[in-house]
Amino acid sequence: MLATYWTAILLVGRVDALQAPPYDLAFFQQIVWNVGRDGRWVSDFHQGSFLGLHFSLILVVPALIERLLWSDVRVLSLIHAATVGAFVPATFLFLRAGLRPSRAAGPIAAALAVGLPVWGAMQDLIRSDFHPEVTGVVLALFAGWAGLTGRPRACWAFAVVALLTREDLAFGMLVIGLVIAIRAPRRMRLHGRALVGVASAWGVIVFGLLMPLLRAGAANETSSYYAWLGGGLNVLAAPFTMTGAVFAALTRPAPWFVFAGMVASLAGLPLLRPRWAAVVIPPLVALLLSRNSFQAALLLQYPVILIVPLLTATLFGGRRALWFVLWARRRRRRRAHPHLRPAIVALVGLLAIPAIAGAWIQGSLPPFDGSDPAFRAAPGAIERLRAVAGAVPGSAILVTDEGLVAPLAGRIAIRSLASVLDPSPDAFVLLDRNAWSPTVPVALLHDRVDSKLASGLRPVLADDGRFVLWGPEPGGRAP
Repeated sequence: MLATYWTAILLVGRVDALQAPPYDLAFFQQIVWNVGRDGRWVSDFHQGSFLGLHFSLILVVPALIERLLWSDVRVLSLIHAATVGAFVPATFLFLRAGLRPSRAAGPIAAALAVGLPVWGAMQDLIRSDFHPEVTGVVLALFAGWAGLTGRPRACWAFAVVALLTREDLAFGMLVIGLVIAIRAPRRMRLHGRALVGVASAWGVIVFGLLMPLLRAGAANETSSYYAWLGGGLNVLAAPFTMTGAVFAALTRPAPWFVFAGMVASLAGLPLLRPRWAAVVIPPLVALLLSRNSFQAALLLQYPVILIVPLLTATLFGGRRALWFVLWARRRRRRRAHPHLRPAIVALVGLLAIPAIAGAWIQGSLPPFDGSDPAFRAAPGAIERLRAVAGAVPGSAILVTDEGLVAPLAGRIAIRSLASVLDPSPDAFVLLDRNAWSPTVPVALLHDRVDSKLASGLRPVLADDGRFVLWGPEPGGRAP
């Protein structure tokens, strides 16, 4: 609850202050707005159907919320905050169910789960804004808990919804199915094997059939990340034909530092079961080989795909650690001390230390004031912005500053100033005199365009002292 509350304050405050980066928040907001308005899975930020890029049918849920309750990008910020907070109970329930019947199952699970919101990787996840696959990982953990505690209906319900969050959750659910098939009560193990089959089939169908069909020949943005490996089946031969380049990609120190922080935050328990720790290798290798710099460096939302296999290895590593403790106690013929509460409190604190220490090493704790300018305190101005933007026709092209795109993304056509460089004659242009800019070049671009517009022929349609709206150039075609 505390993690949800604090994350919501950070993210909603960033949107209110017009400092939220447009990508990916505005990207998802425009898709959600289009789905809720007329059922179209399209965005101004991507050519073709969004489902051909990522198969995230779960976006129907925020689309309905925005359609029926509140049409605002901050709905996505609140969902993201709730998901970050939900990691704690989901992780706790999953680990406790897997570590039982040990009496230490609860304290160990609590110690590992309580530090998760301040992992270094989780801080980057908070910065990344809304992504549906984050919800999918939480649901996968709840599915694992339901399976390990003998709740087949809940298990399948969580699993199905998790698979609908994004295509790569197929791997996470396959891992959860393996855990259930091995550790769950006997009556649930058949469900675990069935889940492995369903997740595998779903991955093949979505990746191999549905998404290519929905793309209809259009370029796939994510495929370009791996084009350097040769594409198609040539990827399998790349380690032999491009050994040096592949080795260099796999041995960059920065992502391994992030990954080591995730393992350390779990007290190193995944290392106690190497065979289960190996489950993390496929998604980790896929991330490291990407030509997307954020993905390859395990930044923003990208490490989230590693959480399910890492927690699975932690579960089995924790069981092995408990076995060693029990073995040592029996060998020494010592009975458990009757006063366990102080020991339990100490254990929780001890296991939570690596996560907190890693958070300080890998990046400042929230509110990120020292490391991320997007979270610097600034007064809210979103309603003032929308009052000025209300003069823009709904079907017109709107070009605006970086921090203004997400709050105004609920429209047919919107562009960030940095993406177009020079607004077209038929576009409306909305600039913020106090604009937040993520980089110096973007700030310089804002100043250049502002000066050009002030000395040009475009009419000023609205100016409230901070926000100024220019109409199309005379003779430019506008709705």
